Amino acid sequence: MPADDREERRIGDADLMDITRGDQARARSLRKSLQRLAEGLAPGDPLRDMAREVLSGRIGLREAARVPAYSEALGDRTAQGFRAYERLSPQERREQEAAARAYLAEQRAEIEQERRDRRR
Repeated sequence: MPADDREERRIGDADLMDITRGDQARARSLRKSLQRLAEGLAPGDPLRDMAREVLSGRIGLREAARVPAYSEALGDRTAQGFRAYERLSPQERREQEAAARAYLAEQRAEIEQERRDRRR
């Protein structure tokens, strides 16, 4: 059976809590971002490979950031992101920041709902 078809261990939010300094909403957001990278990037893209490795638990995110191919790809994408941010108007920046706060609030609400559901 091909490796992509096998059922593999998948990390959870708790596995990323050290990276997010104990913020579960940020850990969830990070995990979902890794999932988008793993599913949305083209085969052979180093960030796709990195995300798949981290999500499978085969490598930690900090360790992955020290792998030369992954760190180079992360550096390139981070630089692109900073350049895009610098091109935003002050109003667009405020809108992006508000959207990020709203997204984290949604993640916190989702986590709380899951806790309530488990208690039932």
